[in-house]
This record gives sequence, C-alpha cells and structure tokens, in this order.
Amino acid sequence: MIKVKNLTKTYRNGQEALKNISFEIEQGEFVYCVGPSGSGKSTLFKMIVKETEITDGSIQLNQYRVDRLPNRHLFMLRRQVGIVAQEDLLLPHVSCFQNIAFSLKVLGLGPKEIREKTQEVLELVDMQAYQQRLPEELSIGQRKKIAIARALVANPSIILADEPTANLDIKSAVELMKLFLKIHQKGTTILLATHDSTMVNSIRQRVLELKHGHLIRDDVKGGYSLFSDPKDVYVW
Repeated sequence: MIKVKNLTKTYRNGQEALKNISFEIEQGEFVYCVGPSGSGKSTLFKMIVKETEITDGSIQLNQYRVDRLPNRHLFMLRRQVGIVAQEDLLLPHVSCFQNIAFSLKVLGLGPKEIREKTQEVLELVDMQAYQQRLPEELSIGQRKKIAIARALVANPSIILADEPTANLDIKSAVELMKLFLKIHQKGTTILLATHDSTMVNSIRQRVLELKHGHLIRDDVKGGYSLFSDPKDVYVW
C-alpha cells in the first residue's frame, strides 16, 4: 500500500518539483504514472523510497511513514520495494547470476537459499540461459530483464519501475510489459512511470498523470491522455 498525502517537494533554488499531490494505491494494483519530462515522476519515485527528502506532506508505504523514518531504518523500508531504474546499474564485471545474488548476500542469506531464489527469478524472466553472461554481452532488453529479476529476488510487495521500456524496440517493449503483467498477477503492486503512450493505451490500467508537479488526473483504466487516439495501440 502507498498513501501519499499533500506531498510537496521544493528545491533550495525555490523550484517546486511536486505541488500538494495526494493519492492512494492499494496492495495488488497496477498503476501507470505518466506526464512529460520534468513533470515530477522521477522525483515522486525517489521520495517514496526516501532517496530525496520530503519538503511537506507525508508518504505511507505499507507499515512505514517514509517522512518520519530515521535513515538508520531505511533498509527495512527498501526491503519492501523493488526498484527498476531508468539506468540498469548492473555490476559490469560479474555475471548476471552474481548481479542478482548480490542483493541477497547483503540480506545475509545462506548460499543454498541465494542460489534457489536467484534461479527462481531467472526462470520467471526467462533468462536462465544467460545467467553466466556479463551484462555487456546482453541486449538492452535482456539487461532490463536482469534488472527486473534483481528487483524481484527479495520478494518485495511493491515494484517501482521508472521508464522500463525506454530505448527498447517495440517487440522488446511488449515482451517486457507482458513480464510486468505476469509479476502483477502474482499479487505484486506495480507503479510504472512511462512515456510510452501506445503501451498505456494498449494495456489499460489506472493512470496517474502529472504536469508541472501537479496531479491533474487519476483515471481508472485510463489511456495515456484524457483524449487518447484509439489507433495508438499495439496489435498483440
């Protein structure tokens, strides 16, 4: 569950990135966050996991009040959230398997459990055959799948995905979205920021639209914009 109430972010130079926005996302929802560059999507995501401090308002993420959580307890919050960033940030000199397993080593799991959980998510994203490859040996779409596997391996209740289909060809983008739908069907909450209007119009879910830091639309089963082109869809 994510509960955002009267959230505002103002930078030191006086620029307001977010302006008094409020919404709630229940456990198990799939929600798009859309809007032009500079609308506040990435800032919102960073505030949800306390990478950026809140200026005013509050965020509740499951049992945690993010705005009140001491930095020494951030690890408990971030265990609840799997993050798929715009940049995959995979460790370049170790295998895909090791990139995923590293997240579990940090949690102190034993070798057997790490191996089992890593293999499980590799199977989920259909990347078992590539587990010993280095990230540079993979396509952009394959690297994104490894990033998703890494985000999932600790079994978070929420996935935050920031522009996951950016720079992908249509086939890879559709394949990735099918993967997110599969993850969602397992009960995981997904909040996904995107500029891909065709994808949003093709796979209708709840839409939060930001513009100049304001939440201007909260639309159940909405399109990318209020008046979406009915022809702007993928043929599945």
